[in-house]
Amino acid sequence: MVHVWTADSDAESGPRPHRLACTTDDERERAARFHRREDGERFLFAHGTLRLVLADYLQCDPLALRFGAHANGKPFVEGADIEFNLSHSGALALIAVARGRRVGVDVEQVRPMPDLERVAGRVCTPGERATLAGLASPHRDHAFLAMWTRKEALAKATGEGIGGVFRDARDGPADPDVEWTLADVSDLPGYVACVAAEGVGWRISRHRFLRETKIL
Repeated sequence: MVHVWTADSDAESGPRPHRLACTTDDERERAARFHRREDGERFLFAHGTLRLVLADYLQCDPLALRFGAHANGKPFVEGADIEFNLSHSGALALIAVARGRRVGVDVEQVRPMPDLERVAGRVCTPGERATLAGLASPHRDHAFLAMWTRKEALAKATGEGIGGVFRDARDGPADPDVEWTLADVSDLPGYVACVAAEGVGWRISRHRFLRETKIL
């Protein structure tokens, strides 16, 4: 089972002091570097939610969590046997959590893509570009973003990065000894999202995180 948590900052009216209290000085400094204040606030909302979610799984103080990074840059929780990944776009944050399998998640707010042809030329296969060319806008924008989330989720799961898997995501990464499964996350109006996880036969368990949700 792969747990997928959604949290919508626009759906929670009023102040969110506990979310902000669960962020570190480093995270607040990173948020302050955003050009738009709203983007910084959404960054803190997403990272505060991540700490609250992981702390409930691990039964610890959210601020006690220590994150490290593998050689390929993929983050992990120090001293824990839990796998996770975070993505946020617009007001929505998605968090994937699993044990015993690597995971990656990506979410994108559906929006006009004026530079779609240029970007697709860099990251899509000829077959994918042909599919996009046969669609009318805005269906083309939606389809491209769906392709993007699949590639990005796989790149984040494997830790290979964009250059390692930005081809037809259905082919999977280069390692033939590891099987990967991609699953689109539906029922997110205005967004497209995908989860990639190691192995086959797993299922998504959907959860919504609101304010002081307790997992255990």
